Amino acid sequence: MLQRFLKAPLVSAFLRQNRFYASAPVACEDDPVDLGHNPFEKDARKCVLCRHKIKLDYKNSRLLQQFVSNFSGRVYERHLSGLCEAQHQKVCRIIALSRKAGYMPILVKDPKYMRDPRLFDPMKPLKPHSYA
Repeated sequence: MLQRFLKAPLVSAFLRQNRFYASAPVACEDDPVDLGHNPFEKDARKCVLCRHKIKLDYKNSRLLQQFVSNFSGRVYERHLSGLCEAQHQKVCRIIALSRKAGYMPILVKDPKYMRDPRLFDPMKPLKPHSYA
């Protein structure tokens, strides 16, 4: 008896209508707008080599000298050069290979590259060093 009552056209239409309104979300003007992304999120910073897709070569000593200190001949750390970890390790390996092959001096920076434009300023690090 109850099933016949529920199948009646008027009752079934009423039940469908109530289910529809119960499951539909209620939109209000005061609800927050979903943009899909955060407008205040900063762009991901890429290192110089990744940004310009530069391929490193041990024979390109002019580029490799940019990452070497003028005074000590040591490779600048990541917080000074702004390189990502993968590129920094690659630069260190390629500088060592270039020095072994005789393309770069070991203790100092080559004087003919002293006036090249700098890729970064070692006196103004991008991130503070933890030991400073």
